[in-house]
Amino acid sequence: MSQINQLDGFDQLSVVRAVQWLSRTGVRSPLTVERVKQWVNQFQTPEEKTLAWLILRNLIFRTTEQLKSSMRQAMKQATLHFLDQVGMKDSVTWTDALEETAGLTFLCGPPALPNLGLPTQPGKSGDLMARLVNRQYGIDKHYPSDIKVLQPNERFIVVDDGTYTGVQLGNFLRGWEMDFSHGRVAIAVGMAHKTACGSLKQEFPNVPLFKGELLTAEGCFQALSQKWIESEQWSFQRSPLEVYADVHKRHQPFKNGNGGNGYGNIGALVAFEHGVPDDSIQLLWDESKTWTPLVDR
Repeated sequence: MSQINQLDGFDQLSVVRAVQWLSRTGVRSPLTVERVKQWVNQFQTPEEKTLAWLILRNLIFRTTEQLKSSMRQAMKQATLHFLDQVGMKDSVTWTDALEETAGLTFLCGPPALPNLGLPTQPGKSGDLMARLVNRQYGIDKHYPSDIKVLQPNERFIVVDDGTYTGVQLGNFLRGWEMDFSHGRVAIAVGMAHKTACGSLKQEFPNVPLFKGELLTAEGCFQALSQKWIESEQWSFQRSPLEVYADVHKRHQPFKNGNGGNGYGNIGALVAFEHGVPDDSIQLLWDESKTWTPLVDR
């Protein structure tokens, strides 16, 4: 089938221009037009290049400033939850509460337990978020492995940029020697997939998860691929998923295995200024001898 020219107001040129505009205006800074073109040029045929531009157009990209805004929403929800516990939700603002005006002492930290093989390193997402929250709200940062008991007035908020399957956070919570029944621990993330929300709520009902943004299956690669076909944004005989599989196979082996749809088969189209979660499709973040990712992890 021929490449898209004009279908119900959609044309490939408009997609290309939209993606380039997002880069040039700084909406996806520091993702430059040059980096975008370098990534697209690895796709060969017309159908492959169409796929590349559609992925880029639907990519959820968050700069550090945008992530701060999402984290603010998550932190607000977590703080109000704890204020509600002590009956002060309507009498103290959440920002004042973080300064201990409500009699609560707030702590934060990444989902890391070095003693159990769940380390954190400078530059990793959890550590980045813990430093961000520490600087923005003045909350003391601690590694959970250093805290096994929380006093009645203490509240610990585990922070990260996102959670998609919930597996990493689940492993962390299972390994943390903490009694969660007191309700003194919460999780705050910039983005959470519905899968992670359900999984963590079921296993850890006393550790609420608060997020700035909710990601659903409808916003991930498999569902979007079907949507592109139904809306006639895709006019090729083979489906976007089949074309993607061919590109992915051609550039194997990848440095971190060959799971094309990303960790947990989530197929997210998510990237942050500081990197890409491995729950996103692999061509966005992994590398091989013949493949350069869009954003470095």
